[in-house]
Amino acid sequence: MILNSELRNLENKLDHPKKSNQLKGAFRLETNCKQMNVYAKIIVFLSFLISLFCKHSQETLPQIQNAVLNLQTNSFQSQTTLPLHGEWKFTPGVFTDVDTKDTILISIPNTPNWNQFQKETIEEGLGIGTYQITILLPKDELRLAIHLPMIHSDCKIFQDKELIGEFGSFDEDGFMDRMPRIFSLNPTNRPQVTLAFYVKNRFYHFGGIRIPPIIGIEEEVYKSIQVSILQEAILAGGLVFLGLYQLGIYFTRKKVKGSLYFFLFCILMFFQILSTGSQSLFLVTGKKLGELVYRIDLFTEYSGVIAGLFYIHCLTKEYINKKIIYGFSLLILIPLFNTIFGSVRSISSYHFYVLCLIIPILILHFYLIFRYIQDKRSGYIYLGLSILFLIGAATNDIILTLVHRSEPMYLNLGLLLFVFFQSLFLSKHISGEIVSAEIKFKDVLFQLIQSEKLSSIGMTVTSVAHEINSPLSAVILTSDSIRENISDFFKQLPQLESISKKSFPFVYTLIEQALNQENLPTGIEFRQKKSQFLNDLENNEIEFSEQYADIFVTLGVKEVPKEWLQILHDSNSKALLLLTEKIVTILQGTNAIQSSANRAIKIAQALKNFTHFDPKAEIKTIQLSESLNQILTILQGSLKHGIELKTNFVNIPPIECYPDELNQVWTNMIQNAIQSMNGKGKLNIEINQTILKNNPFAYVCIEDSGPGVPKEILDKIFDPFFTTKPIGQGTGLGLYISKQIIEKHKGIIDVKSTKGNTKFIVYLPYSQKPNLEENVA
Repeated sequence: MILNSELRNLENKLDHPKKSNQLKGAFRLETNCKQMNVYAKIIVFLSFLISLFCKHSQETLPQIQNAVLNLQTNSFQSQTTLPLHGEWKFTPGVFTDVDTKDTILISIPNTPNWNQFQKETIEEGLGIGTYQITILLPKDELRLAIHLPMIHSDCKIFQDKELIGEFGSFDEDGFMDRMPRIFSLNPTNRPQVTLAFYVKNRFYHFGGIRIPPIIGIEEEVYKSIQVSILQEAILAGGLVFLGLYQLGIYFTRKKVKGSLYFFLFCILMFFQILSTGSQSLFLVTGKKLGELVYRIDLFTEYSGVIAGLFYIHCLTKEYINKKIIYGFSLLILIPLFNTIFGSVRSISSYHFYVLCLIIPILILHFYLIFRYIQDKRSGYIYLGLSILFLIGAATNDIILTLVHRSEPMYLNLGLLLFVFFQSLFLSKHISGEIVSAEIKFKDVLFQLIQSEKLSSIGMTVTSVAHEINSPLSAVILTSDSIRENISDFFKQLPQLESISKKSFPFVYTLIEQALNQENLPTGIEFRQKKSQFLNDLENNEIEFSEQYADIFVTLGVKEVPKEWLQILHDSNSKALLLLTEKIVTILQGTNAIQSSANRAIKIAQALKNFTHFDPKAEIKTIQLSESLNQILTILQGSLKHGIELKTNFVNIPPIECYPDELNQVWTNMIQNAIQSMNGKGKLNIEINQTILKNNPFAYVCIEDSGPGVPKEILDKIFDPFFTTKPIGQGTGLGLYISKQIIEKHKGIIDVKSTKGNTKFIVYLPYSQKPNLEENVA
């Protein structure tokens, strides 16, 4: 009662709401800490990226003021390249080296284009113009170069009225040139140079210089281009990897549409990076295919929005009606087809309006992914953040384009973050799949082991049933005999006399000897023993000598002491012997029932242990002899009809293992041995220990006198589904599973076979070194 009361009090304490709330609070605290660690890592990574990719403030760099750039105090050490921001001289409508009445100062990149300065008679976007700046050169003699990233126009560059480079062609039938170019400045002894850019626009809706050229040390300018190409290659490669991974998922995971949309998005962004980058795509197409690169640029931009929208919608179908998705997509399809079939001017003319349409789509993207993160869906941290950063970067670039600004653009940074977080998400997903595959493999192995066990049980079910049926039959027969003996005993009870104090030791000794005897004498031994007792009794003139001799032999009496002779002369001696015989018979019957019942229990327990298998079982410490004795108990019916079994179980230290799995190994090997001998032969089983490579091992050797394993198939017997048995009589998985189990235990399984002798030896390592005696394996 006290123990039960203490247990109830303990349960009440554990179930107390306050305690429960404390445990829940601790769990929430631990979860929040883990999330904060994730967020902290993300913030550190973002800070690193911002410091790495964000440019220096323009206020700290030299600016063009009143068309003059002063580089005399600039050493180009901290900043080896710088953009030509500031006030340029611009003369619309003419190519000129000197100022005219129409010459004005315009701010690049703040002035979006020259359309407002051109003559009204010229179609918007077309025309010519001259941009000029004067550069006060550094005192150190440096080899400087000008980098033109992209101006969407034809251009000639003059240094002090001398042509130093050309971009595109002023010919009306010339090709559209958008390939980034580097032009080196001519060496000069003068302290300053004047650069004039003659610009002619024939294709693009927004004419003039919109993206500032870059000036710097020639070597460093080329290095910056190479770094840009490397960054673009890394981004593009990351997107291709992500896309191909999702494409693989699409074809292997029941055609998941979201994976297909993700693949399309990654491939489109791959071409978007190459078409808008420094010169990556031009390395393949060449400068004469500038119009194609321009079309690819806008085509991937528009179609990427559609692919991204469909991908996010696959993740968040319950948040919005699919008709809205289809509606936005249809609106973008018109300018999308125009990028393929329309003229360059029409494409550039519609671009502004398409960007206005894309803004609400990006807002829709943001809403959907925000809901996804809010509901803490699968991978919401990595997946949600990656898409949010990408949407944010794309929104920034589009808004700057709408307000006719060219800096700062963050799409590449957004794509880098997208690749980074998607890689984290995929690595986590892949590791999860690996764990899942391992679990599935264990489940499959479990099913294989269970099927092999069922197969083993099927082959031994007859012998096992006989082994269980024999003791049960003995119980039934003995119980019938006891019932008859007790019935006879009660019938004879009136004729029996009470046992006197003098006679009790005699009766008790007879009962004790009878119960302690191991085997009753039979045949010649019975007759010899009876003849000996009969002679002794007759020599002492004992009445009923022959009947007494039979009873003594039956009760297992070895000799008749002298003190018994006096009792046997008494008139009630016959009654005492009959009473003793009845008692012994009844007691022997109860012993037989107990022995048979224990035998049945032993077989049932061994069968239960054999059929039980838990794939999540923990390692246990067992004696190998106990494991093998269980299997021998189950297979005893197959062993006792022609198999000569010898066991040599040396008392060795216990071993740590998975007992259920080892039971399957012993069953497979012993059954194989029995079947190889066709039920007749010698089977030797040995348990011992040895040293292998300076490490202690326990080993089990199962040796049979069968025909042996042919050398040509000796290397194949452990292969899955390999069997020499007829179809339907073997799965070919027994030895394969056995080897898998032994390898799981870090053990070794070896086979040595000759004609008439086959040995399977299983070596199992000790986790801790026991005290080993010298043994020979």
